[in-house]
Amino acid sequence: MALMVALGSVVICAHRAAAELPGPVADYRAVVKSTDLETYSRAALAYRKGSIKNDPYRPLYHFTGVESWINDPNGPIYHNGKYHLFYQFDPQVPDGKGGWARSQRCWGHAVSGDLVHWKDWPVAVWPDTPYDRSGVYSGNTFIHEGKIHGLYTGNVNGPSETYGMLTWSEDGGVTFKKKMVMPNNQRPNQHSPVHWDAQVWKESDTWCQLIGGATEAPKQGAAWLWKSKNLDNWTLQKNIAPSIKHSGYWELPYLLPQNGRYVLMVGAGNPYWIGRYDPKTMEFTPETPRRDVDTGDYYSFNPHMVDDKGPNGSARRIMHGWATIGRPPEVKDVPYWEQAHSIPRVISIRDDRLWQQPIPELQCLRYDHGKLAGRNLPAGAAIPLPELRGDALEIIASFDRKSAKRCGLIVRADGQGNGTRVWADAGNKFGIEGRANTHFLKQGDPVDLRVFVDRGVLEVYCNGVAVTHKCFAPADRIEVFAFSEGGEATLDGIEAWKMKPMWE
Repeated sequence: MALMVALGSVVICAHRAAAELPGPVADYRAVVKSTDLETYSRAALAYRKGSIKNDPYRPLYHFTGVESWINDPNGPIYHNGKYHLFYQFDPQVPDGKGGWARSQRCWGHAVSGDLVHWKDWPVAVWPDTPYDRSGVYSGNTFIHEGKIHGLYTGNVNGPSETYGMLTWSEDGGVTFKKKMVMPNNQRPNQHSPVHWDAQVWKESDTWCQLIGGATEAPKQGAAWLWKSKNLDNWTLQKNIAPSIKHSGYWELPYLLPQNGRYVLMVGAGNPYWIGRYDPKTMEFTPETPRRDVDTGDYYSFNPHMVDDKGPNGSARRIMHGWATIGRPPEVKDVPYWEQAHSIPRVISIRDDRLWQQPIPELQCLRYDHGKLAGRNLPAGAAIPLPELRGDALEIIASFDRKSAKRCGLIVRADGQGNGTRVWADAGNKFGIEGRANTHFLKQGDPVDLRVFVDRGVLEVYCNGVAVTHKCFAPADRIEVFAFSEGGEATLDGIEAWKMKPMWE
């Protein structure tokens, strides 16, 4: 849901007559409420291509909305060979006065055959009932009787008045019907709405939802389990994690089975725990300390998607997330957009922690490969790597820290090496600028960095740990450097590819 985060950003929308807007923008807004798939998709693609061409901050291969504000990834699901991504979206709609206004939050919709190249489908769910009139908020989708269904939070007055909404499609996901199935007066207590984000799954013949909120007294974050036999009538069971004392309110609760164990993730920061879950007692018992999914500009993870693309056709769990990069600097004649999604991540349990890797499908965007031999990095060195420059790159680099206090790469740099530092240190942490994440390296282990530079977004992986960072650098900052601080290090090897746009 991320309401507490989303409301922190106030956006003033410019009201411009349709005739004053660039052609692709006016064309898209003219069909923003169309349910004709090809008409909507064609107009959205033209808008996207124009924005990417004219805006040096717009990412090429991180998902963004067509325009305006986006945040939580909602209802990501793999069905009949297609990946469906729904997301919270505030499109611009006619204001009745010849201009445009930001709509209440709805569910945007995009579909892909490979998790990389997406096609915009018509807006899936608009806030058009008394139960969601202030916004179609977060939830998830599932398959029931061969059709895409969803459960989401209908917002009327924030946490003080919400409704559980059931939605479903009769035409493969192009349009959706809806009805209210969880009234506000069923809320667990005064601190918890009846519905606030929902993981959905089925146990035998019983549907389950895990919904965010808080306990009564003492107030603390809670993950409320609800059950239903028919999707219409829901009964509250209990808070599944009473032993975890973290924060006063939880959003985005997810309980994920992984090889006989479970990961519990909640939205109060980005914490997770690994442990055991007993479906009979309906209680999760943590076996590891709290760790973080991502300590950078990241929130609103959604690990609901499962496909069959793992080893030998096995199940693979994929996590989408909100890269909270904010609003880029204004570019003349480029309409407003804000926020992005992270690269979809394949997640599993490894070494008693959540192991995250970018989807391998992303490699199809690579071109213009460059590879450099290793080199020594004296203390205080910042060595340019001009063969690897660019504003949309994938970089794989390996370092031996030796005596260095910190070493790594500088990306989106000018010719003097002023840019954004991606680093690992002698204390076995790595990060981007001031954003650090515990790395779980041992002294002497190599540092293997996988760095995704995508204009306004920087996403870095190191031994299954990820950090995301906004990077609104000027367009001419495209250099890459290797550096070492406080001692010498070795760059054992580095290769990079330029990356094509995901929109064709």
